[in-house]
Amino acid sequence: MKKNKKILVFLVSVFMFFGLLNVSAINTGSTNGTIDTGSKIITDKATLTINDVVSGDQLSAYKVLDAYYNASTNIITYQFTNDFQKFLSSSSEYRDLTVDDLYKYDSGSISTGSTLSTSKIDKLASAYAGYVKKNSVSGTALNVSGITASAQLDAGSYLVIPTQTLRVYAVMFGNLDYTASGNDWVINNETIVAKVSDAGVTKSVGEEQMDSGSYSLGDDVPFIVTATVPKYPTNATNKKYVIKDTVTAGLTFNGVQSVIVHDGAETLTTASNGNVTNDSGEQVATVNISGQTLTITFNVDYINSTSITINYSAKLNASAGLGANGGNSNSVSLEYSNDPYGNGSYTTVPSDGNGKVDVYMYGLEIYKFDPNDGFAIALQNAEFTIYKDRDLNNDITTIKTNSSGIAQYAGLGAGTYYVKETKAPTGYVLDNTIHEIQIGPSGNLDPADTEGYYRLDVSNQKAGLLPVTGSAGTIILVVLGLLIIGGAVYFFGFYKKNKKQEEQTI
Repeated sequence: MKKNKKILVFLVSVFMFFGLLNVSAINTGSTNGTIDTGSKIITDKATLTINDVVSGDQLSAYKVLDAYYNASTNIITYQFTNDFQKFLSSSSEYRDLTVDDLYKYDSGSISTGSTLSTSKIDKLASAYAGYVKKNSVSGTALNVSGITASAQLDAGSYLVIPTQTLRVYAVMFGNLDYTASGNDWVINNETIVAKVSDAGVTKSVGEEQMDSGSYSLGDDVPFIVTATVPKYPTNATNKKYVIKDTVTAGLTFNGVQSVIVHDGAETLTTASNGNVTNDSGEQVATVNISGQTLTITFNVDYINSTSITINYSAKLNASAGLGANGGNSNSVSLEYSNDPYGNGSYTTVPSDGNGKVDVYMYGLEIYKFDPNDGFAIALQNAEFTIYKDRDLNNDITTIKTNSSGIAQYAGLGAGTYYVKETKAPTGYVLDNTIHEIQIGPSGNLDPADTEGYYRLDVSNQKAGLLPVTGSAGTIILVVLGLLIIGGAVYFFGFYKKNKKQEEQTI
């Protein structure tokens, strides 16, 4: 963009007199000017270029000022195009605007793209962009190649507006004007560096940049949503910005007041009715929870930064799925206006794959059996308590085996747990073993179990029976020991009997 003074000088009626020049470089058409009736519209062309666009974006240029040349007096003048004059006539604010009035405007930066801009020219340009959209004013499409858009256009001044994009562009004016070079007029090309705002949203669980986490039944799962807010032009009429966050049935929102919204470094206040206000009392957003969807609707005029962070929590409930295949997926999306002067054309951004996070929960399955017949004899009514600590001071729950010898508990997050039998089946000895289990992707999940349960097998001996355990060698030693004891008892009895008989004989 050229210096502000040059922009204004071009926008106003410019009378440049170079009577001493031998001018031969200006080509004109048949249309006469109205400011200088002896002038003709200039048909010379120059290149208008916009840099920093995105491949796939489409932009068009809309002429605001026509350039006229009087060959007799060697004067170039500029006047409003017919379309721009119609816009002025339809506007209560700009109805009486003249070309001379423009010179008195504070130019500021015509392409700030800031919603807080006070530049009069920027506001006027934004207003005309809205008129162009509403009234289908014809423009000239620019050719887009890579990050550059360009077109060969007649001398004059142009407003450039994107007609297809996922981004939000600031107002862009391009001026194809003349300077004197030697004895000739030379038309100048114009290059504008586009000022563009992007919009996007991502979601994390637990902490930022984490796309998964494991929690236990009843836990409050913390979520973090971060969003980029585009800067809409001053007079934009379409500034919708809505974040929607949807969770599965396995998660329950903790209410609107648990939703904390941050505008940059400022923490906003969320009331019980869902209104979100800043320190100045301005309503920045509204929070609404309906079923499994959290919706936050923003008023971008009161957002002071380009970054929004939302913290909220949802409780993991009994409807949550188990294991890697039952991960409780939930996602966020952004609905925003990428057409600041249109009538409601919005785009949903799925965060480039970063809007979906998973919350995992696992289960524990215990099988109780009589070891004297392999795994075939299942034992009912055995009770087990699950603990968080090895010292068995922090218990989670107690479960009981059914007629199939199975006890289950669904609701464990990843981590280390300790299981101990607290009541044995009738007729069996209590197992005093403290079983340590690892829950999580690297834990002892049964490979055959795809439902997210970790398997623990526990046996019990019948009361009054020695455990039949050990190797065959151990059993042989026990038998030999019994035979030796039996033999000793026999020989001791035989010895006593013989001795008694000898004493009687004597």
